[in-house]
Amino acid sequence: MRRTLFLFFTFLSFYSFAQELEHRLIVFGDAGEINNKQTFLIEKSHALKVDKKTTAFFVGDNIYEFGMALSAPENMETAKILQSQYEGFRKLDVPVYFLAGNHDWDKSKKDGLAKLKAQEQFILDQKDPGLKFIPKAGTIGPEAIHMSERLTVITYDSEYWLFPHHGRSIEQDKDEFIAELGKLLEEHQDKRVILMSHHPMLTFGEHALKYTWRDHLFPLTRLWKVAYLPLPGLGSLYPLLRSTALASPEDIKHPLYSDLIARVTEVSKSHPNLIFVSGHDHGLQYIDKEGMHQIVSGSGAKTSEIRKDESLKFRYNKQGFSVIDCHDNGDLRIQFYIDEPQDSLTKAFEADIPFQLTH
Repeated sequence: MRRTLFLFFTFLSFYSFAQELEHRLIVFGDAGEINNKQTFLIEKSHALKVDKKTTAFFVGDNIYEFGMALSAPENMETAKILQSQYEGFRKLDVPVYFLAGNHDWDKSKKDGLAKLKAQEQFILDQKDPGLKFIPKAGTIGPEAIHMSERLTVITYDSEYWLFPHHGRSIEQDKDEFIAELGKLLEEHQDKRVILMSHHPMLTFGEHALKYTWRDHLFPLTRLWKVAYLPLPGLGSLYPLLRSTALASPEDIKHPLYSDLIARVTEVSKSHPNLIFVSGHDHGLQYIDKEGMHQIVSGSGAKTSEIRKDESLKFRYNKQGFSVIDCHDNGDLRIQFYIDEPQDSLTKAFEADIPFQLTH
């Protein structure tokens, strides 16, 4: 009996040791508008810091509506939006990384590159080694960040792929990106890899262009949830136009976005311990589809609808953020935090993704 108890407690001690937290990521997406909940969520997230083991990521759309302004006084107003996201973390000595989203690229308009470089330059001007814009403005990446012994984050600028105003062909850039991404994934085959970009590979939010009977019959509820005015003809027209005449590269059915998804998922599929982390759709989602894991953390400042799907393990169509913990055995614990009940930070969901041994 004593021997059995000894072995039991030895096992518990070993398991506890194996589960030691190695690094924590706090992930906000689409946080580029200062509002009450954006401020509340960012401030409350600071309490989740683990000393010397925490990094914050803002995964694009860091400044609404059209990115960093290029002239005064508007440029200082847009700078305040960035500062609202990073200042509290930096006071706590938490490193902060910013990725680009389509709104940072002038909402995909012609001044996109100039505005993206202005955002990067503002961050560089802070002369803070713990504050970074990644990858370098005007490049697609990929760029690997060594987080800990087990964890590597690989970032890339997905809007670079979709942006319509490069003024030249970027097909060679795309080919080189995919080739380099394949090399990085091979180099980190024995690591837990988080592939991070603004645009998700899987989503059931607005950019998936999935509509319900309510959208067709009561289209005004997309703008105001209580506007139950039946407009069946007009309601069906909008989904049709959005997929045809008003088709946007920001929606996953567009050929450019579909190509991005196809090529990135193809080069990533052989990595056994990879998950995708993104923003773009304004909500919280955890998707597990045929072993492919996608976290969408896109409601730092805005909200939109998320449609049901059997692969959606968690969905929330209001403001919140995600936390990803990597343990020293490679296991991940993903968590979503929301402001519900009001003015109370609540962990709404938690799930573990075990590390898969390859040998």
